[in-house]
Amino acid sequence: DWATGKIYPHFQFVFSFKFRDLNKIKDRITLRELILVQYPYLRNILAEVWKNPEGLLFIFDGLDEFKDRIDFADSQRDTESQHQCPDPESRCEVSDIVYSLIQ
Repeated sequence: DWATGKIYPHFQFVFSFKFRDLNKIKDRITLRELILVQYPYLRNILAEVWKNPEGLLFIFDGLDEFKDRIDFADSQRDTESQHQCPDPESRCEVSDIVYSLIQ
């Protein structure tokens, strides 16, 4: 329904990730790289996509399958620099990227 404009018409891009697949990533990665692994055909337009972050929807499926722990109630996490992922080009742990997007 999203592709036909029936729901969420203000989103230009929807990125869907399965935690089962995210578990395979062992090293720190940027959000840009994470997207390009799943959506390589966006390589040439991704810089343009970043210009309208309000038009992006990230869907994460299978949180119960994720190997890392993400504690959304941990208020200290927001102030600890090692857990912050400030922009799409910052190299971070997958759990920190997910946390940053959800926050």
